Formats: sequence, structure tokens, C-alpha cells
Amino acid sequence: MRQRLSRQDGKERTRSDLVAAAREVFMRRGFHGASLEEISDQAGYTKGAVYSNFSGKDELFLAVLDDHAAGRARAYGEASTEASTFDGSLRAVVREITGGAQADPRWVPALVEFWSHASRDEALRRDVSARHERNLDFIASLLRDLAARHGVSFRIPVSEVARGASAHRTGMELERLLDPDGADPATFEEMTLGFIAGMTSQGSLEGAAAAPTPASDIEARRA
Repeated sequence: MRQRLSRQDGKERTRSDLVAAAREVFMRRGFHGASLEEISDQAGYTKGAVYSNFSGKDELFLAVLDDHAAGRARAYGEASTEASTFDGSLRAVVREITGGAQADPRWVPALVEFWSHASRDEALRRDVSARHERNLDFIASLLRDLAARHGVSFRIPVSEVARGASAHRTGMELERLLDPDGADPATFEEMTLGFIAGMTSQGSLEGAAAAPTPASDIEARRA
């Protein structure tokens, strides 16, 4: 039994190492530019170890995607409990969403490249779409819980609020590919807050409209 557990632990460690290495290579090279040879070298294993754990590059990226989603879900859940008001809690979650994008700007381009690739394969597209919907469901449930806790309601289905916020984040990160200074973090945060708050019964957040980032400050950052 001890030997069996040891083998299982070893297999899980190998898989974890490969996923971590794959994430780094995918973000550095892009999905199409990454090779299984480079991923296995990065992880310190042979290419055979990759095929012992994954059917190929598509399945390996799906594993990276699952690992990323799990980490983001933990971060969003923790952020949602940081404040005692709806406004404060929502701002903390949005700051985590936008801050995560700012901290690792290579992730969204790699993800969109994989989405484009997956869209041409119906089976793979369904797999990726199912994962994306689960991620949106988590964000929607978090927003729903926050609203219920603070007596706030949404004017459209909360699932669509989550989808809109996610699409906004993805779009802003794509904008950053051409103009890294174009998506000012503070403005990005206020825009996302404004969208979500605008879909609620209260229509705005305290302080969001009252204290926007001055246009002069934004231009100064870009200068």
C-alpha cells in the first residue's frame, strides 16, 4: 500500500510539474509556438512523460486552464469577504480581477489564441466552452451572494453580468497588446465597477462616480 501511494504521489507530482512548465511555455511562446519538447525540458522530464499524462498539447492546455481557474476562484472568493459593504466587497473582487490581468498580461493572449484554435474543432470547442461557462457560473454565484448579503438586486440575469465583466476584461487585455499603456489600471477598475454597478438596483457605487480618476492623471501616466 505504501509503495502504491508513493507511485501515485509521484505521478501527481509529475503531472503538476508538467502543468506548471506548460503554463510558462504557453505564455512565453503562445499556444501554437509552444512545443511539447520545450515543455518537457522546462519541467525536467522526457517527452514520454508528457504523453504518459496527456494525450497531446490540447489536453495539456486544458489542464493549465483548469489550474488557472481554480487559483482565480480562490482569489475571488477571498476578495469577496474583505469588506463589510456591497460597494467595498465588489470593488475588492473587481480589483482582484483586474489586478490579476495586470500582474500577468501574457495569460489572456495565450488564452485567446487557444480559444481561436479550439473554435475550429467542435469537440474541443465544447470542452473549452463548458469550462468557460463553469468559470462564469462561479463569478455569477459570487455576485449573487454579495447582492443577497447586502440587499442589492441585479436588473439583468447575474449570469450575463458575469459574462459582460469577463468580456470586458478580455477585451481590455487585448487592447494592451497594441498599447500597453492604453489600459490604465485605475481606469480599468472603474470601468468594470461602473458596468457591474450599473446593472444593479442602486445603479452606482459610492465613490465610483464621485471620485473618478481625473483625465489629466490618466494622460500623465501615458506620457
